[in-house]
Amino acid sequence: MDPYQKLLERFKEVQLLKSTSATLEWDEQTYLPKKAVHYRAEQLSYMASKAHLLATGPEVGEWLSACEQIGYPEDSDQAPNIYHWRHDYELATKLPVTFVEEFERTAALAREAWKEARQAAYFAGFQPHLEKLVDLSKQKADLFGYKASPYDALLDQFEPGATVSYIRPLFTELKSALVDLVHAVSSKSSDTEPLAGNYPVAEQQTFNNLISIALGYDFEGGRIDTTTHPFATSLGPNDQRITTRYDEKAFQMSLYGIMHETGHALYEQGLPKEAFGTPLGSAASLGIHESQSRLWENHVGRSASFWDRWYPDAIRCLADLKRFDPATVIRGVQQVRPSLIRVEADEVTYDLHILLRFEVEVGLIEDSIAVRDLPAIWNERFAELFGIKVPNDRVGVLQDIHWSLGALGYFPTYTLGNLNAAQLMHRASTDIAGLNGSLGRGEYRPLLDWLRAKIHRHGRRYLPNDLMTRATGEPTKAKYRIEYLREKYGRG
Repeated sequence: MDPYQKLLERFKEVQLLKSTSATLEWDEQTYLPKKAVHYRAEQLSYMASKAHLLATGPEVGEWLSACEQIGYPEDSDQAPNIYHWRHDYELATKLPVTFVEEFERTAALAREAWKEARQAAYFAGFQPHLEKLVDLSKQKADLFGYKASPYDALLDQFEPGATVSYIRPLFTELKSALVDLVHAVSSKSSDTEPLAGNYPVAEQQTFNNLISIALGYDFEGGRIDTTTHPFATSLGPNDQRITTRYDEKAFQMSLYGIMHETGHALYEQGLPKEAFGTPLGSAASLGIHESQSRLWENHVGRSASFWDRWYPDAIRCLADLKRFDPATVIRGVQQVRPSLIRVEADEVTYDLHILLRFEVEVGLIEDSIAVRDLPAIWNERFAELFGIKVPNDRVGVLQDIHWSLGALGYFPTYTLGNLNAAQLMHRASTDIAGLNGSLGRGEYRPLLDWLRAKIHRHGRRYLPNDLMTRATGEPTKAKYRIEYLREKYGRG
């Protein structure tokens, strides 16, 4: 057996372990009984250690070296797989298996502690778990190595090639435009909850499923479940799960959560299935992944044409929505109003939530912020950005699950996804004849096919900025996001 075939078989085996772990994590966040949490932590720790040992064995390094000596053509499937396997191998071999076990066990226990602390609005209940995860993340950054900021080492796990020095200028340009836009637009928004009504969960589920199918989600290869924090996950080449949460007074929470997670699932369902378990069968980055979810959620779902098309179906499924005419619904879903919760934020203020988290995370990893001071720092900076006083930790520093996962470095990819989404839609409107018309008719296949050709089918063949350049002619820029928001909200 040649060395490349040995690598294929080994990493397919690693993926079997990782996908099994993902199934256990999905179950943990949807159906796991509370008393089972500690044993689930042991299961996940065991699986992570086994996957790590398989991926970092000395023979893997020998096979990689043999393949590198062969020198496969750049346009082959072998070349990008070997490149990414080597990158991942060099990082993974820097982590002792005991560290991997400890990190996974700590995160599994932290997730349950976060749920309880969030429910009680009591940060102190989560603080010791977060302190340990931050400490472990600093250790990970030191083990990986970095040139400028330790945060760069963590960020690279989610957005290959990205650094603090690369992201800050993009975010600074965006922040300046957003602050002005939010002040101009939100001052005219209502203080009342738009479209408030009585929307039973069953009615919401009927409409959500209808929309998810229309966008292209394959329910024979996925399902929708309920969880504390919405997410999408891939458990196999034909198993992409979606989760959401419901508010019977505001159908928008679950609807746009479903459209967001459907975007993630469509990306996973569009990756080459025969390459599952290899870099070519994996997403390019989380910033690219997030571009798919934000594109469908906002550029499609919060448009006037979306509601022109789907209003009759919406009022058929959601009886209480009949009290609002189509124009009122459009105004409601497009209302700009600074709010406490990131996942419920309007699309203009959303990135301000991410900019706050980015700076807090950098401070935690660079030791300018202590975990014990997080609630006070969060509340102060939130008030500065949004002009809102945070009433408790549940809707403040404890609202997101990410830190309990040990996923420091993840948050910036949300705003990178917004920038990428606007840039992709700008290019798609040029490349696809009659795109606006097809979207207005609820015909989403032309856009999905374009995304499949430009983004999905490539997997990790290209680094994120190279992929964006190939798809749009430019690396990721802030200007398209700024132009989109100004045009849509009348401040261009």
